[in-house]
Amino acid sequence: MKNSLVTKFKNNKLSIFNKLFFGYLILLSIMILPCAVSIYSLSKLEVFATNVVRHDIEVSKTIEYLKGILPSIEIESCRLVTLYKKDSYNSLLLLVKDFNENLIKVQKNSPTKIQSTVQTIEINLNKLLKLAHATIESPPSNRPPEIMPIEAQREKEVEALISNIMSELRSLEKSVREELRHKSSTISDLSSHAKGLTVIVLVGAIAFALLAPWFLYKYIKQPIDQLHHGTEVIGQGRFDQPIPVISDDELGRLAMAFNKMAARLKELDELKSDFIAVASHELKTPLTSMMESVKLLSEPKIGNLNKNQLRLITILNESMTRFQDLIDELLQLSRLQAKIEAIEKQPMDITKMFSDVIKMLRPLAQKKRLDIELVSVSGLKKEIPADEERLFRALMNILHNAIKFSPKDGKIKIVLDHTEDSRGKWLKIGIIDAGPGIEKLDAKKIFDRFYQIQTIRKKGGSGLGLAIAKEIILAHGGKIWVESPPPKGVAILSGKGTAFWSLLPYFS
Repeated sequence: MKNSLVTKFKNNKLSIFNKLFFGYLILLSIMILPCAVSIYSLSKLEVFATNVVRHDIEVSKTIEYLKGILPSIEIESCRLVTLYKKDSYNSLLLLVKDFNENLIKVQKNSPTKIQSTVQTIEINLNKLLKLAHATIESPPSNRPPEIMPIEAQREKEVEALISNIMSELRSLEKSVREELRHKSSTISDLSSHAKGLTVIVLVGAIAFALLAPWFLYKYIKQPIDQLHHGTEVIGQGRFDQPIPVISDDELGRLAMAFNKMAARLKELDELKSDFIAVASHELKTPLTSMMESVKLLSEPKIGNLNKNQLRLITILNESMTRFQDLIDELLQLSRLQAKIEAIEKQPMDITKMFSDVIKMLRPLAQKKRLDIELVSVSGLKKEIPADEERLFRALMNILHNAIKFSPKDGKIKIVLDHTEDSRGKWLKIGIIDAGPGIEKLDAKKIFDRFYQIQTIRKKGGSGLGLAIAKEIILAHGGKIWVESPPPKGVAILSGKGTAFWSLLPYFS
């Protein structure tokens, strides 16, 4: 089970719930670990300090008790060696026994130096017992009232032994104090160690906490960002750019579902384009026959027609002409999107092309009394690589759109500029009008096929002109977008109008 979870984690196959749960456990560990280490270190320190205090207090009390017993031992020993009292001997034995029992307590769990001192005390006690035993074993039969030399000698030996024992007890007391100081130093070291360990663990926890956002980004936010970006790309109609699948969780499965959807949408889009292309091509032949027939009907040799018949033929002819234009636009757009016809670039002068475009559309502009101004920045490099026929069509479609939505007696401005970025140098083209402008929602769809702004549908048109212009600009490796209202520096009327911007690459 554990190995399975580790494998899933390494392969990024855990569910989002499991990832969040693991993240919760990690954060919980970050909070608990320093506390646990600190508590453990402090409890260990507390146990050690408590044992030290208890042991040293007991040893100190025992030494004080031994120092209190020693005068009684001295009195009973002197009484024994000078007066030969049997009761003194029995009392001495009991006192020595008590002294030894307490001395064992001091010796227990003590360092070598204290044990050596205890052994010295035991040796002196044994000498004292031997002296007492020798005295009680050979009492004099007739003892004079004054102290005999041998008794005085024994009394001096007792005093010397008691003095040695007392000296050793003081030495023992001193050793205990030194040991206590040593243990105090050990407690201080343990305290510093506990503090240092707690700080290290805390710093490690903080460092890990700082790395947590990176793990969160890698395992949760990054797939969400990629999914968001991918859906935007698919929403723009670029179905051939799949969303990267970097995990096997819910987000990974959602990305795979989006990729399948994009593939299906791409198939449907291609099917639709094929249908439009085929249908347009098949419609073109009978339409041509119909137009020829209508043309023949208007010929005098067919027969004279009255005014109403001529008017109907004129309407029919105009409608079929618009129908033919629509078919031509559909065929051209389908070929551009399918990349059937390659873009053939040749060096061309952009200002000359715009002059030809303006000349072509001048009659339409004159009907609305529009002034078309071509403005180019100084030092502009006018020659660019382009497919002249197709680029002419794209620029004419954009300018025609500007003329259509410009108010009468107005103005249209064509701006030619240059710019550059990390990808290279670009010719920047702006076609600016003073029309009603475009809402943000419409600006995102203005280049879609058949899309027309609801509030200005009465202006007419097929809704394919800007879509064709976009495909031609993209086929040249450029970019096209709309800005409404235009920036103050190029706007014709402040806060009004629309600017269609295009970028076309210069020669590399």
